[in-house]
Amino acid sequence: MNYTIQDTIRILHNSVPNRIRLQVPIIQYKDTFAELLKQCLLSDANAKGIYHAEPNVITGTLLVKYHPAFHTEAEVIELVRSNALKLKEGKVDITQKHKNPKVFRMRPGAFFTREFLVSIAGNVVAGLILAFVIAG
Repeated sequence: MNYTIQDTIRILHNSVPNRIRLQVPIIQYKDTFAELLKQCLLSDANAKGIYHAEPNVITGTLLVKYHPAFHTEAEVIELVRSNALKLKEGKVDITQKHKNPKVFRMRPGAFFTREFLVSIAGNVVAGLILAFVIAG
């Protein structure tokens, strides 16, 4: 069965006033999507009352805090749905600041290998300099 954004976004917790936690599967295990959704919500001209958005990529949830003078709970949910739909359809421009910095980092095994080689090279150079100073 093919689910739409409207079918999958649901309320997990809303007992604290002006604070709502939503299940947003499109951001689960996707750091870049989560950051994009957060930035889209906080910069949306229609979402002036949303002052905090905190995605959790492990659980696929989004915590939203909003001002009740600007939005109702239903409006906040609709704003999240519309922004998630734009994200899903690729209608959000991904700029350099939105790109995930973790993508281009070295893998842990490569990091330790490089660190080890740099350490050995540094010790060799230090040993040669010390030998030159003592002999000199």
